[in-house]
Parts: sequence; structure tokens; C-alpha cells
Amino acid sequence: MVAKIFPSSADYENLSRVKTQVNAEANIYDYTQCVVNKPWGYEYLWYQDAHVAIWFLHIDYLKSTSLHCHVKKRTSLLLLQGKAVSSTLENRYKLSPGDAVVLEACVFHSTTAISEGGIYVLEVETPPMKGDLVRLKDAFGRQGAGYESSRQYSQDFSQYLYVPFYRRSGGAPIALGTLFLDVVELHSAELLSSKIQSAELIVPLNRSLSIHPERKIAIGEAFNPSIFDWDRSTVESMAETIRVLVITDLSLQADGATN
Repeated sequence: MVAKIFPSSADYENLSRVKTQVNAEANIYDYTQCVVNKPWGYEYLWYQDAHVAIWFLHIDYLKSTSLHCHVKKRTSLLLLQGKAVSSTLENRYKLSPGDAVVLEACVFHSTTAISEGGIYVLEVETPPMKGDLVRLKDAFGRQGAGYESSRQYSQDFSQYLYVPFYRRSGGAPIALGTLFLDVVELHSAELLSSKIQSAELIVPLNRSLSIHPERKIAIGEAFNPSIFDWDRSTVESMAETIRVLVITDLSLQADGATN
């Protein structure tokens, strides 16, 4: 399941009323060598290029991120492990591994871990702009506050599940449970089509992706390839290389091989 959510009148109304501090350092800080401690767990920069930043989050059992929005960026939240509830001002979405929500700019949202071991999430932000943060409500008293300061940063990676993309072993995908996470560059529509059809989730990272005749997938937008009828759907020809985040569920592939 992938839910795409657009801002409502309630989002705009609350955004017009809330006052927030701005951490000016957050948009220029080099987050590649630290973990950011949060009252609900932790997060770190997993991958970044000129178009997107991908953050790896661990949220502790029954804890929630603040109810917040990003005024200038799209956010895709991809659940990797555990069970979660993603809440907006108007709806709640129950998520299992392989599910995602795509939140357009200005949508207030919060994520709650409902699994005893907590949850792991990938957060894809487009464009990279960590200081773009407006907190409306927060169980830890951070409403109105900007992004965490360097006092909450740690370089002791042994305390965390620290598996950033640049540290992967020998260029192999990163395994988390039954899911494999990878960023790949593909040079033809045929290769991309093959990669898409075997994946659980895909996120274009450097340019949009057109799938004929259904729709165009924007940069940073998570989508599930299983929604397309691949007997009549085709990836439109590509004039340039596309870079994509690919999440593959090996358990589903194993089931398909034995059925």
C-alpha cells in the first residue's frame, strides 16, 4: 500500500497560525558523520544527492514523532520493519513493512511505532532541506522548535543500527529483515522496467519517471510497481540515466518461486 496525501484546508489553516523557530544551521550541516538523537529514538542521513536526502529512522515502541509539516519539500515515508500508524490532521494509515505514505508539502503528519521492538523507516525528503520543519504538537515539548541542535548529535555509531548507504559492503544491497535496500543507476527503459517489476517499492531520485499510459512518478515519490498492469504498461524511453531507490522483499520472491 502506498498512500499519497495532499494538504487540506486544515493543514493550511494550522500552518498560518503556528509560530516556529528556525535552526539555520540545519540546511548546511554535514550530517554524514553523525546520528541525531531524538526523544522518540534516532535518525541519520542514509543517502543524499543534489535532489533528495534519505534518512534512516528508528522509532521506539509506542513513541511518536511530532505532528509536523515541511513547507517546501515532499516527504515519502517507507516502513522497513515493524508496524506503524501514520497520522495526518484528518486520517490515520496503518503501515506494515513495504508500505509507504507520500506527503506533499504542508501536510502535517506524525508516525507512531506500534510494534514492541519499535520500527525502522526510510524518509525520503525532496529537496534536501533539513531546516524546513514546522512542529504543531509534540509529546516531548518541542512544538514550535526548530530541528535538533548539535548537542543531540552522536558519533558513537556502536549504539545504533548504523547502516548508511555509503558504508555498504562491496556495493551490495543493504539487508534489513527480508527487505533489501539499494540505490541503482539504470541506463535504459528495458533495464528499468525489469528492475521495477521485481521490486516492492521504487523511488526516483534524480528525475521523474513516466509509465505509459498510467502516470508520471515524481522525484522522491514512493510507488508500488504491483499497481500497474505490466502486460500493457511500459516505461517511457529514457534520454538520460535514472537513479532509483529500490526496495525488494525477498520473502515475496521466494513465495513466487515456490507457487
